[in-house]
Amino acid sequence: MDISGRPALVVGGSGGLGRRLAERLADAGAYLAVGWSGGEERAAEVCDAIEQRGGRAVAVQLDLRDPASVETGVAQAAEALGGLAILMNAAGAAGGPPAGDLAAYDPEAWDRISDINFRGPFLTSRAAAPHLRAARGAIVNFGSTIGHGTWGADRAFQPTKAAVSGLTRFLAASLAPDVRVNCVAPGLMENTVMSSGAPESFVATWREAAKLKKTTSIEDVVEQALTFCRAETVTGQTLIVDGGLTFR
Repeated sequence: MDISGRPALVVGGSGGLGRRLAERLADAGAYLAVGWSGGEERAAEVCDAIEQRGGRAVAVQLDLRDPASVETGVAQAAEALGGLAILMNAAGAAGGPPAGDLAAYDPEAWDRISDINFRGPFLTSRAAAPHLRAARGAIVNFGSTIGHGTWGADRAFQPTKAAVSGLTRFLAASLAPDVRVNCVAPGLMENTVMSSGAPESFVATWREAAKLKKTTSIEDVVEQALTFCRAETVTGQTLIVDGGLTFR
């Protein structure tokens, strides 16, 4: 699929990964809707940066924990851009109780992370499906290498991100043959909103464990996402990009 001239919605577009996705899509000629929940000012900055480079961008609010907000946000994006051909589900949530403390994972703590990481991409994909079908478009979800190994397996982030691969296969089968759905599963990406509070010792542990002795490049993740958008015969796949932490 040629990205140029295509309308695209990046959910989580105010974050570090989401911003680079939006910028690279705009560089490729796409029209952007930058989805935000708690980062309105950052989303506005992303839109301004895209427009200063000659692109077209609009910010839309989507609260992934509220189905009505998702429906409204997707509808606003489609109306502003004249449809949707690309959906990138780049929002994510981490945190929660201390590692290994199962008793502390009350339903509210569990649901907060699960609603954003797993239920959210389902809701956005469901809301965008009619537009994506009409455009014969593409969805790119974002999981995590943590969902495919033992890293962080004692936190809710692990199963909720692991579930994104299964969701990707479900959506790929449900939306075929009109819409292609794939997933990129990154390792630790530095300089994102989610990783900004991580101590250097934690980052160094990831870097040392990777066979390439590097953390995950945001640029590599973004380029793989754009490749999934362009590929006409790839669907239902999850690609891990983590510097050699996980071999499959």
